[in-house]
Amino acid sequence: MNYKNKFINILKGNTPDSPLFIPRLDIWYNHNLNHNTINGRYKDLSLFEVADALGVGFHSVIPDFIRSAGEENIIHRGLGFYNNPDFLYYVDFSEVDYLVQKNEREIKVTYYSEKGEISTSFSYSEDLFKSGVSIPDITDHAIKNINDYITLAEILSKVKIIPKPEQYESYSNRIGNRGAAVAFLSLACGPYQHIMRDLRKYEDFCLDLYDDPEQMDGLICSLDNIYDQILISSKNTSAEVALFGANYDDTITYPPFFEKYIMPWLNKAGNILHDSGKYLLTHTDGENRGLLELFKKCNFDIADSICPKPMTKVSFNDYRILFGKNVTIWGGIPSIIMLPSFPFDDFKIFIKKIFEESKPYNNIVFSIADTLPPSTDFGRVEYIRDVCLSIS
Repeated sequence: MNYKNKFINILKGNTPDSPLFIPRLDIWYNHNLNHNTINGRYKDLSLFEVADALGVGFHSVIPDFIRSAGEENIIHRGLGFYNNPDFLYYVDFSEVDYLVQKNEREIKVTYYSEKGEISTSFSYSEDLFKSGVSIPDITDHAIKNINDYITLAEILSKVKIIPKPEQYESYSNRIGNRGAAVAFLSLACGPYQHIMRDLRKYEDFCLDLYDDPEQMDGLICSLDNIYDQILISSKNTSAEVALFGANYDDTITYPPFFEKYIMPWLNKAGNILHDSGKYLLTHTDGENRGLLELFKKCNFDIADSICPKPMTKVSFNDYRILFGKNVTIWGGIPSIIMLPSFPFDDFKIFIKKIFEESKPYNNIVFSIADTLPPSTDFGRVEYIRDVCLSIS
């Protein structure tokens, strides 16, 4: 099957001949590969081969930051930036003076400027690779006090984005017709979420935003410039879908924050991508009940990793009604129902209901939200696959 064409056809709102199932398998695969617990017909297969043998589309949205690129590409993770041979741009730190130090547990990077220095650390150990996760945790945040905003603003003012369309083309060719090769732009949706996610401990960021917002101005300006360059880099590529923004939650990215600081960047990204004939995908995998009315005002095309009840407070049918034919849902199947601890009869009831509520399968691509857990009962993945194949 040409999963890529079927995916794009669904994005256009057309009714497919059968439901499309493109589950995210990478974390399940990485964990079980490292623990030698992939059994049966999938043993000794690559991730590509597992998807092919299973008979599903290949999920390629969130990159595997630590396995798909050399160590030199992850060193600026503490500042919230990544490089990867599949990306359509390169984050250039060549004008920044920095020192990398590594031990068996983590990588520490110290950045130097005329206004002072900034240090940050993130996990990078054997246990990290064995766990299956793809993004290291930050163990020491870059902004430790209010004055660090000014120092970091000066450091990031020297960072440039270099378009690399040829890298994306190579990546797209590798994915082929297995699925959409989603272009990576950013996990943070603009400067404020970038600081919240990666640069400052969450509680301290909230206090800074309330008590001393003007201290952020210089850093916001530097990040604005970087994000504008990132969005512009998407224009001259063949990418049909691009990821911008991730991990919204009505407690963490609470509604007033989302409306003031995230929504404008989502809409800006949507306008830029739409102008060049592309779709905007954003990763909406949190508790979204308080954000639903704001989602209606956003200019995105794909709500990736939609996670309904029983993991969150929003039912799948409520999402289906909310988005209609304006936004495609990619997800819909909560990861907890894939676990052996979740009764199999209840699992089957859920799957039957969600497929009934999804008819006629326009603007829905089934996947496990956020990802397939390492301890999944893999027979349940095959069950969902079989349901899709039985409908035509």
